[in-house]
Amino acid sequence: MKKHCVLLFLLFAIATITRAQDAPPPAYLLKQDFPDSVKNLSMLKLDGSHVDFASVLKLHQGKKVIIDFWASWCRDCIIGLPKLEKLKQKTGDKVVYIFISVDEDDTKWRSAINRFDIRGEHYRIEKGWYNALSNYVELDWVPRYIVLNEQGKIIMPKAIVANNEALEKSLMK
Repeated sequence: MKKHCVLLFLLFAIATITRAQDAPPPAYLLKQDFPDSVKNLSMLKLDGSHVDFASVLKLHQGKKVIIDFWASWCRDCIIGLPKLEKLKQKTGDKVVYIFISVDEDDTKWRSAINRFDIRGEHYRIEKGWYNALSNYVELDWVPRYIVLNEQGKIIMPKAIVANNEALEKSLMK
């Protein structure tokens, strides 16, 4: 009996984890601005300096932005890069591509950017997965794409593949 309970628990846990990426994003993401706790989040830039999330948003006001949450250890992130590159070609310079890594290891983050020739703006959240921004958007899977309009408001809160039709439409509007 005990073995059956453990087996059932493990099967339930595996089923829950494998479906995490299917959870809908919270509705508030489309209704409100980023809170101060998120805007004040410090991120590491490739040059070693730090910048807060609000400054990154302000820098790109007037352009659509796609935020790609990713990690060097994420197989789906790396496999999805060619699809993301095709999307970049379609959108041209109308869209800014921001890559936010949840890597805790600085060397692995930098190495992956170079190894896979990931072009765009790069930032790393040194706290890894658990931080104000990840918590706010309820980051449950990487890659995760979020689209912001020209005013920095979320217009598409969640896509997990770069060849998502809705993702492309939100960028082309």
